[in-house]
Amino acid sequence: MLKNKSPLTHLALGALTVSALALTGCTAADPAEVSSSTGAEADCSVFNGKTIELAIPYNAGGGYDILARVIVPGLENALGATVIPVNKPGAGGLLAINQLTAATPDGTSIAIVNGTGAAAAILADAEGPEFDFDGLSYIGRVAVDDLIVTTNATGEYQTWDDVLNSEGFRFGSTGRGSSDYIVASALIEAFDLKGAEVIVGFNSQAETDLALIQGSVDAIAGPLDSRRVSILSGESTPVLSFAEEAPADAADATVFGDLELSSDAESIIDGITLLTEFGRPLVGPAGMEAGTLGCLQDALGVAMEDPEVLEQAEKLQRELSYLPGDVILEDVVGEFGTLSDGFIDVLKASY
Repeated sequence: MLKNKSPLTHLALGALTVSALALTGCTAADPAEVSSSTGAEADCSVFNGKTIELAIPYNAGGGYDILARVIVPGLENALGATVIPVNKPGAGGLLAINQLTAATPDGTSIAIVNGTGAAAAILADAEGPEFDFDGLSYIGRVAVDDLIVTTNATGEYQTWDDVLNSEGFRFGSTGRGSSDYIVASALIEAFDLKGAEVIVGFNSQAETDLALIQGSVDAIAGPLDSRRVSILSGESTPVLSFAEEAPADAADATVFGDLELSSDAESIIDGITLLTEFGRPLVGPAGMEAGTLGCLQDALGVAMEDPEVLEQAEKLQRELSYLPGDVILEDVVGEFGTLSDGFIDVLKASY
């Protein structure tokens, strides 16, 4: 039985370091107060007056775009730099990162990444990413996607038990290789859902949402941020949450701690959980000097406690979840090698 505890609970210790950074006095726009935590000598004031390009791998107005722009003022305050968000959509969010890896690693080119999608593509040896995990410098995670499964509020599937007892269940997805496709495929495999399939061909998340409301598909698996509006409007029902405890907006959803799972199923769910922990990190190109990377890492930690950032995040209903770059590298990326063959097979079949 899978206990109601994430296999990565120990990551919470790393996530708490944002508070420690804030207590060092680095919360104002004084770049002299931001110093590298890598142990390398670095004068972080060199960023003062510089221009930093923050690449966003999707179109303006989406979740990644909003999140990136929320944290920009905090980075500017911490570094004394001008941070310019630039939307670079393409290749399922990979184009911007492919371009980033060819940039000069001087700290002036960074990006926010769909970590879950990028990691899945790398692990599946899929076409698209022109980089591997060693091709990036990890600044820190700014958010995670709290995954959830929602169904049509007026349909026949109002609980996860209804889904488990179904035949021919239909998940909706924007396409193979997308996060909603991967998560749906993992659930079908883990729970051996009879005759279940993933319906693709929707050009956008909005089209998938409409298909759910119209009954063309039975469920969507994706981030709570993307599902919240339809849940609160009463158009969809949250039936399953990947969180340790059901979130407030999906209080009646089943969590995995409530379920009996086989060892194979547990390994698949743990795989999705690990990918999700990668979340939405800020990265730079590989080869960045330790001191430069440390300045950016500490600046992000300070930014995540910046009152302006926190106010905007609350106003725009964006939940922040900070994890330092070195913790990402060691406890998330470093654990990808432990993923089960069964889960890797699910990833490969999703492309």
